Amino acid sequence: MTTIPADEVHAGDVVVYRGELHHVTRVDRGGGWAWPVAYDDAGWAMALGHDLVVLRPPPGEPTELSA
Repeated sequence: MTTIPADEVHAGDVVVYRGELHHVTRVDRGGGWAWPVAYDDAGWAMALGHDLVVLRPPPGEPTELSA
């Protein structure tokens, strides 16, 4: 797994959040002081602050969380 700052998350990334994998399908980066927000197709969303760290598996590498 790789650790990245949350504000570097893009659509297509896989985020591990509380032990669950979320395939990010959309990131809204509004103007002003609002945090960007990442979404998946199952209704999950997460604010992407610059202090938050997100884990994601490298492309093509299986993880212990993969089904």
